[in-house]
Amino acid sequence: MRSILAFFLTIITMIGLQAQSLTDAVRYSTLIPGGTARVMGAGGSFGAMGGDFGSLSINPAGLADYRSSELMFSFSMNSGETNSALGQGSLSTEHRNILNLENLGAVFHSRVNGSDLMTSNFAIGLQQFNNFSQEFGFSGKTKGTIVERFLELANGVDPDGLDPFEAGLAYETGAIFDDGSDLLYESDIDSVDLVLKKQNVSRSGQINELVMAWGGKFKNGLAIGLGIGVPFISFEEDKIYQEEDDDGSLLLFNDLTYSERLTTSGTGFNFKLGMNYTIERMIRLGLAYQSPTWFRMDDNYYTSMNYDCEVCTRSNESIGSPDGYFRYKLKTPERLTGSVGALIKTSDIKAFLNLDIQYVNYTSNAFNFSDFSGDLSEIDYEREVNGDIDDQLQSTYNFNVGGELAIDKFRIRSGVSFIGSPYYVDGSSEYDKIYALGFGVRADRAFIDFSYQYRDYSEGYIPYRILDAERQPLVKNSSNFSKFAVTVGFKI
Repeated sequence: MRSILAFFLTIITMIGLQAQSLTDAVRYSTLIPGGTARVMGAGGSFGAMGGDFGSLSINPAGLADYRSSELMFSFSMNSGETNSALGQGSLSTEHRNILNLENLGAVFHSRVNGSDLMTSNFAIGLQQFNNFSQEFGFSGKTKGTIVERFLELANGVDPDGLDPFEAGLAYETGAIFDDGSDLLYESDIDSVDLVLKKQNVSRSGQINELVMAWGGKFKNGLAIGLGIGVPFISFEEDKIYQEEDDDGSLLLFNDLTYSERLTTSGTGFNFKLGMNYTIERMIRLGLAYQSPTWFRMDDNYYTSMNYDCEVCTRSNESIGSPDGYFRYKLKTPERLTGSVGALIKTSDIKAFLNLDIQYVNYTSNAFNFSDFSGDLSEIDYEREVNGDIDDQLQSTYNFNVGGELAIDKFRIRSGVSFIGSPYYVDGSSEYDKIYALGFGVRADRAFIDFSYQYRDYSEGYIPYRILDAERQPLVKNSSNFSKFAVTVGFKI
């Protein structure tokens, strides 16, 4: 469970998605262990091991352990539940995925004769890191209203100059108005009024990476690997926020609905280097480096609003914004992974244990808004959000530990991942835990593996931001996620 202080730091960033923020940087730079069902079943811990396609994104030197060519593919199914609480209200929402392609790949093996290099293997395929699918909703009463945000954005601005995505919509629908023509706007709701607030949030998308890698093993036990990754980001979010006068206590106000839609896509590039070394055929050491990933991102967004009150002239008439578009760049952190593993072999069983320790510095996330625009306000915002990243994020370590037991053709696996919190709180570190189990069957020319992952965590969500942060509504989300995966492979 996250500490109270870490919890409140996290919620500050969970606000809105029309402007890029450190929340976006964290979303696209926090990689959840994935890969094949074998790697997932071992807790994502495979850096010193090899001979599995899922190890390529941990340490490409693992490719050198292949002794034959192989085709494989993996599918997964995700499910979970989020419990959301605001004030005295609480609401649980289930979220489920349809069948999902986890990865797809091919390995081409060749032996090298007359050289210290024994194997030379090439692999190409697609791997999924993150799945963003989630649904949650809340309903509860707190003081204040989202209209306060629209007032703060509008005050001092001529109606013709109001932004068309928030304050402009509020003005057009009548949620805010300027009776004195002094550019100090008013509304029908007072900041001390107790208002029923509701929202439904639906998210989907994933990070998939096209991986191309080479690995080779030498007679002295050294294996090296290098690879190129081309990740693809896809993210969609739909939010419908509502306020209602459910008990007739507000004199003029009836209800308000504000809807937001965001679609983000991006393509990036990184490279990977790795090495493994085997000592006395029992101890394996691994070291891997992944460069920063350089993304080019595109955001498309749209908002709409309708407002109803006792004296409104446009009651319940929905007003929509223009289609918004923004292009920018994002650099996510480099990663350094150290691994140690032990191979166990007797006459009846084979097994391995592996520990991966990964270092990630989240403060090296960096947005670039200026390459596609010379707007000074966007350059100023770039400095602001990158400053937030430096101030509120931290470097951290991720730990993956797991193993596999092989008895004849059967395999049993288990492991756990500790994902370090990217948020800085008094220099402390908080960890999300992902528990994993798996099993498989290996025949002469084919294999099948199954895995199960379970993750639960808590986070805060603020549906809108106002200047007085203490009066922002705080939604407490407690979520759990389960992933079932299967991998089928064939030696060729």
